[in-house]
Formats: sequence, structure tokens, C-alpha cells
Amino acid sequence: MFLSNVFAQEKEQKLKNVFNEFHVSVNHGIGSSREFFGGGLGINRVFGSEKIIAFRTGLDFQFFHTWGNSGDPAHYSSISNVHYSYLDLTIPVVLRINIGMTFIELGGNLGLGILGQKRYTQHTSFDNQASTEIIKKESLNQGFSVGPVFGVGVLIPMNEKLDLLIRPDVGASIYFKEEFTNVYARLCIGIHLK
Repeated sequence: MFLSNVFAQEKEQKLKNVFNEFHVSVNHGIGSSREFFGGGLGINRVFGSEKIIAFRTGLDFQFFHTWGNSGDPAHYSSISNVHYSYLDLTIPVVLRINIGMTFIELGGNLGLGILGQKRYTQHTSFDNQASTEIIKKESLNQGFSVGPVFGVGVLIPMNEKLDLLIRPDVGASIYFKEEFTNVYARLCIGIHLK
């Protein structure tokens, strides 16, 4: 029993030395005419978490889904019901200012698009003939992104080793390859290892 407890403490210490904050998130777009939702997972390391000034970095996986009513029309065709779905891997680079149990974060994200898809309905009509509708899917490679992030959060002590993390934040992702921008609000809920 004693040895298993010692090994469990060693594993916990090794994990804490690499990552000490884990979260899931619910994402929602803001300031866009398109509907927008998503979610994510994050594993982060907070350096100096017990000090007033700390630094957070790690890996976040973010899923986004947006859709709208129409796309760019062409001479004999138009598109509607346009859906974009994509998964990003982002690296947060964030300054954290601790004020008691609460904190303020300011920084940015470096991102890389992993998977993406554009799905839409194409309507085609030639010289007074009946129109045809075809549902099309295209691969979407959004490439690299950068963007700012700002958040306010709280760490609620659960026990001597664990805090509950609640962090709402707002951010943006500016994609270079596809030339579009996501502006989003996110609610992250997770744990922080002391």
C-alpha cells in the first residue's frame, strides 16, 4: 500500500511539472452575421501560479462551426446553406495577473488548422430550365492563425491539491490562408493542480 501511494505521488508530481491546468470549453461567436458555436479542450502549464504575475502556455484544441444563408453568386449558379467546420490546435501565450482567488489574463494565441470542411448547396440554372440543387463538400485548410485573447477567471479551492478553474474569455483568430477572422467568447471550466 505504501509503495503504490509513493508511485502515485511521483506520477502526480511529474504531471504537475509538465501541465498543471486542464479545461474544457464552450465557444460562441460574437459580432458576426453567421451563426457560430464550438467547443474545446486544453492542457496548460501556468508558471509562477502562486505569484502575482504568472505566465500560461500549453496546447488547446478548438472546434468551430459557422454557417450562413448564402455565398458568392456566379453567372449561372449560386450557393446557400454554407457550413464551415474546422479544428485548430492553438498555443496560448498569456500573462496572468493574480488578485486573490481571481485573475486577469492578457495575451495571444498562435494557431494551426488541423482539419476543416466547407459544405454548401449549389443551385444551378441555365436559360429558363429547371434549376438543380447539389450538396457539395470541400476540404478547408485554414493554415496558420494568430489572435489576441483576454479573460477573467477564478480559482476555487477544492482541497489542498486541487482548484476548480472557471475562466470566461474573449479572443480572435486571424487566418492568413483563408483570409477570414473568428471573434469568439469562450467559457472554460477545469482544474488547476496546486
